Amino acid sequence: MEVQITLRPVTSDNLRALIRLSDTLTESQSRCVASNVVSVAQAGVSPAAWMRAIYLGEEPIGFVMVDLAEDDHVPADDRPAVGLWRFMLGRPWQRKGYGRRVLDQLVAHFARRGVRTMYTSVVLEEPEGPYGFYLRYGFTDTGHDVEGERVLRLELPGGTPGRPRLLPLVPRIDLVTVWVEAMDPMRAFYRDVLGFVVKTDLGGYVEFENHGARFALCERSVMHGHSPAFREPVRGQRFELAFRCEEPSDVDEAYRIVLEHGAVGVASPQDMPWSQRSALFADPEGNIHEVFAELQS
Repeated sequence: MEVQITLRPVTSDNLRALIRLSDTLTESQSRCVASNVVSVAQAGVSPAAWMRAIYLGEEPIGFVMVDLAEDDHVPADDRPAVGLWRFMLGRPWQRKGYGRRVLDQLVAHFARRGVRTMYTSVVLEEPEGPYGFYLRYGFTDTGHDVEGERVLRLELPGGTPGRPRLLPLVPRIDLVTVWVEAMDPMRAFYRDVLGFVVKTDLGGYVEFENHGARFALCERSVMHGHSPAFREPVRGQRFELAFRCEEPSDVDEAYRIVLEHGAVGVASPQDMPWSQRSALFADPEGNIHEVFAELQS
């Protein structure tokens, strides 16, 4: 039976093992990728860094780090994009097909979040560099160099050109239409903060694409135009959306990002008695939404 490869958070329990993996590389390979201790330190001061330990069964065999802010450096049609910043396997686990399996997991992980392209860069001059490995996997050579490294590009399956970068959550909404008081701030919130894609914009009515489901905002004045006799007073919160995250740590990341983009924090991430990690934030009209993940038993 094939031993499972998993990507797990970097913790104090596996940090020393990850650092030791860098010592297994050849001199040529070490000139192609920074040591894991340097990468972990950079991640600590880079809010857009997403790092994971690579496990074969219960043994750490490698390290990967992705730049989630790659949109700032790529053409508009390639957005949303991520950058494969660091990727290494300890020498005893190389040339066994594990690298391809790790890339398969990365591609699937970010494709589910609506990411369109993945970029990376390699040193061409080193005889043991990963240039050929990436080309065999499906990356293409852009012909451009950045800081002495050749830039490679991979198009992910199912990506939508120009789609805003999604948060680390998997929204699943049925057919919903929400009445709003002011369209402009609400449109911007669901488009720019939560990453919903505008499918139809009629001014007073905006419909978004959301993983096959329809989610619409409609100004209350439009409803009044169709039904002049109907006037319902607004009384506080009118609806709530709950977004599932794959991992408990993603709740913290999602909460941080939505607050950075203008959401109002209501309850910071915390472990709840019903075995979920949860956080609450509000849109511009005070509707409170939740991000959550099941806690591992």
